[in-house]
Parts: sequence; structure tokens; C-alpha cells
Amino acid sequence: MSQTPILAALLLFFISIPVSSYGSVLSPFLFLSIFNIYTDATFLFIADGPLYDSTAYTKCKIQPEPPLYNGGMLKDQQQHTIPDTGDRQKSFSFSLKNLDAATKYCFSIWIRIKDAESAMITASLVTQDTRLKCIGTVTAYKGCWSFLKGGFVLSSPSNSNTLYIKNSDSKDVVGIEIASASLQPFTPQQWRLNQDTKINQARKRAVTVHVSDREGRQVQGASIRVEQLSKDFPFGSAIAESIIANPPYQKWFVERFNAAVFENELKWNATEFIQGQVNYTLPDQMLEFVQANQITVRGHNIFWENPQYIPKWAQNLTGSALESAVTSRIQSLMHKYRGDFVHWDVNNEMLHFDFYEDRLGPNATLHLFKAAHQSDPLATLFMNEFNVVETCSDAESTVDAYVSRMRGLQRGGVTVGGIGLQGHFDVPNPPLMRAVLDKLATLGLPIWLTEVDISNEFTKETQAIYLEEVVREGFSHPAVNGIVLWTAFRRGRCYQMCLTDGNFSNLATGEAVDKLMKEWSSDGLEGRSNEHGSYSFFAFLGEYKITAKYGDKTVDSTFSLSQGRETRHFNIQLY
Repeated sequence: MSQTPILAALLLFFISIPVSSYGSVLSPFLFLSIFNIYTDATFLFIADGPLYDSTAYTKCKIQPEPPLYNGGMLKDQQQHTIPDTGDRQKSFSFSLKNLDAATKYCFSIWIRIKDAESAMITASLVTQDTRLKCIGTVTAYKGCWSFLKGGFVLSSPSNSNTLYIKNSDSKDVVGIEIASASLQPFTPQQWRLNQDTKINQARKRAVTVHVSDREGRQVQGASIRVEQLSKDFPFGSAIAESIIANPPYQKWFVERFNAAVFENELKWNATEFIQGQVNYTLPDQMLEFVQANQITVRGHNIFWENPQYIPKWAQNLTGSALESAVTSRIQSLMHKYRGDFVHWDVNNEMLHFDFYEDRLGPNATLHLFKAAHQSDPLATLFMNEFNVVETCSDAESTVDAYVSRMRGLQRGGVTVGGIGLQGHFDVPNPPLMRAVLDKLATLGLPIWLTEVDISNEFTKETQAIYLEEVVREGFSHPAVNGIVLWTAFRRGRCYQMCLTDGNFSNLATGEAVDKLMKEWSSDGLEGRSNEHGSYSFFAFLGEYKITAKYGDKTVDSTFSLSQGRETRHFNIQLY
């Protein structure tokens, strides 16, 4: 009998109980063994479904790779071609029957084009009730194969559906070739199990505490208590000037978050509204608050390509006058805050706007990044953009457009250290979001969700549901290194989504955040050392205090739990 269903059932059981209860369910050694067998599998069927395949490609290949999941629902299915005149196929389609609501459908396919050097190819879905205009895109090229990865979720079941592959960015007909198409369904339960598996692999680590007496003899029966002092994963929110001298807001924030970003206070329009009159009073006060509470803070932003948010006095500058103003901005801001901000969003939203490059030439962005790096070499410089991970319907900011721009900056010799994805969501599409993260992960750079919120067109309860989906998806992806919500509370309101009311009592969205933070905490673990003098457990990465007590002897000690596949061994000696 295969052990896979047994392991899946055990993992379902463990996921349903608190971490602190493991010791009372079975021995730590047995749990560690089961956990390692489970998470070390490279392709394991979980609850009658496969482990999610995070394989992705962002470079053209001479030959396409085999289909993911052996094709899944599209295995051996005949695609339909829609030919143009001549021998060109301008689009393809697949007929799909009986698609379920809430099931996550992961789609991938390899594309090669004819008749043009490059073209954007879009996958879309038409159901009996609706049309999903984009479930994935790829920039395809002539003479080599490009990988499209995406997916979709339906809100209601549909018996008759058609998935289309076609050119979307040119009036000219482009011939298309396809290969290795795949469509893999995941039930909500399977998707959640896959998320938890990734979280266990990337965000947690096994620990064994060894207790001995002063002669080095193992101590059996010592009581162990584990207290989490801090979390390794940066999770936070934007803040506004309203947090200054506001104890209720400060208390609410510090109790939850270890990361922050200033919503508007560092932007050029805020610090130099009138040319030559630079004022950093508000960001100074906000920085004092975050530093006093050991909160990681991002720098947002040095420049913003959108003319609407450039100081009015600078909007009409050109040539040397604009160059002088830009140089002054960098020197003033970066000299003052050198070493204070771990990140800088250097030139915000440059896939959508081109103010500086239009006026200063095509290499303007290269100069901005190089100057920022010279001013603060230890800060990680980010390319920050919207509609990359939220949707694939925005032709300006597809995942391939982001990758191409990033690689162009790197070829230009600039230091770009981080991928910034804003994350202003309407209805989330988790399979597409994960596919985008997979492709961006091929760049080998840390990914941050920098401005996460949910549109205010929804009720607060619906916002909470969607927010949990997005945050859980981000936290479970190994390439994501931090999440910041765009929920600064200013004059009784927030940009799109608040977490609290005016009295700093949680709304439904705030409750969703607290629920996740409690779930992703390893505080308050308790147990006793076994006959070998050891106590084992799994814990989220971070800083810990361990208290060992035996008889009248009590010892406190601290340790750091960083990422690693090996068990972290820690020794405590009772004096």
C-alpha cells in the first residue's frame, strides 16, 4: 500500500491543530520524520492531486520543454486551429467541459511565432456565462519558444468553455505555433495543502533543544518553554503622518507589524513642494518612531514617473534645469537618510510612465539608479510597479515586460536588487498570481509585495476574504521576501482599504491580518525533554527565548532561527 495517502492524511491532521499541540499528539522524532519525508518529495500527490509545479522560464528556448503535469486536462486533447489565409494559424483554442467553481486551474503552454520578431500572446477563456479576457500572457519571439504560464478561477461552474491562444498586440496577423499545453486543476483543499507545504519548507525549520546538567549529563523531564521574540519575515503596512504623537495608532501598529513604508511623506512633491524649500520634518518624526520600535522601513520613493505626482514647479523643466533638480533631489534625500532605509523605490511605475526618459533621454533611469546606489550603497534598490501580479490585462506591465525592463537595467550596469510588486487587487486570481511570481523568481532577486490592498468597490467583509487570499499566496511563495499592506490611516480614511476604524479597533480586514499573524507564529510552545535530554519542534524563522526548568534550576537563553534545511541544534546547560 502506498504511503502517500497516509502522509497526506497526517499533514491534513497536523495543519488542523496548533503547532504547540504537536508534542501531545506524537513524539517529536516521529513528527520530524513524517514532516521531512513529506516536504522532501519533489512530486508528491496530495489528497489525490499533484504538488504544484513552480517551474517557469523567462528566456526563449530552441526546443519547448515537456508539458507540466504531463498535460493535465489537456493531455491527448486535440487543439482547434483558426487559420488565416495561407498556412498561418492566427489563434488556437481548446474545448473544456465541466469546469468547477472555486477550483484553481493552472495553465501553461509554449509559443513560437512567425512573421514578426516578437509579439504579445494572450490566453483567454470564454465560459457559458462570462469571458475572462486574460488568464496569462507571454512575449513570444520568432525562431524560439517562449513559456506562457497563468491560470484562472471561476465563480460559478460552467459546462461549456473555450480557451483561446491568440496575438493581442498587433493589427497584423502573426502566425502562432504551440506546444506542451497543460491545464491542471487543484481543489481548494489541494491548493491550501500546497501552500502549507511551501510555508513549512520556506518559513519554518526544525529545532532540537538539548538539556544537560553542569557535568554534561542529559536531563530527562526538564520543562521547556519557547517564546518567540521576533519574526524573521517582514510583514507590515504603510503609515502616514497621523501616526506621529498618536499613542493608540502607534500601539496598534507595533503590536502587529515589523515593517513599514511612508505613504506620501518622502515623495518629492511632499518634501519640496516649493522649489528650494526642502522640508523633512514629517519623515524625520516618522523615522524616529519606526527606529525606536525596531521596525524595518522601506524608502518610497525617490522619483515617480507619473507627471501627476511630480512637483508642479518641476513639471515644465527640461534639459539642464531638470538635470540639476534631479541631482539636487538625490543628493538631498540620500545624503540625509543614508543607511536609514533598507530599500529605495528609485523610479516608481516606469513601465506605465516616462516623464524623465522623455525629457532627459532613454538612459535617464540608468543614471537615477546609478546615482542612488552611489549615494547609499547598502540600500537595496527596487523597481516598483503596479498591475504586474494583480492582472495580466494591462499590456504595459505584463510579467514579461517587467522582466525585460529589469534585464535592460542590469545590462546597463545598474544595481537593481529587488522586485517590487504593488498589489492593488480587485478580485484576486491566485493561479495567475503564483504563475507571475514563478516567472519573476527566475531573476533570482528578492520579491516584495509592496503596496497590497483590495479595491473599495467591495464590502469590508469581502475585502477581508480577498486580502487573506493574496497575503497567504505571497507568504507561501519561497521567492517572496516581504509583504507590506497599503493601509495607512490618514484623516479617518485609507487609500482603498483600512484595517481599523477611527478608534483603532479591527475591521474585518484587520481581523483577517491578525488571524494570519497568529497562524504564522510559534509563540508559547511547551514540552519536556525526553530520555535523551532533548525536545524537538518546528518553528517559524525568527528570534526565540527558551526557558528550561528542572527542580529548582531555571535557565533562560536566546537563539536565532534562520533559514536552513538542517535541524537547528541548541544546547542548554542547567547550573
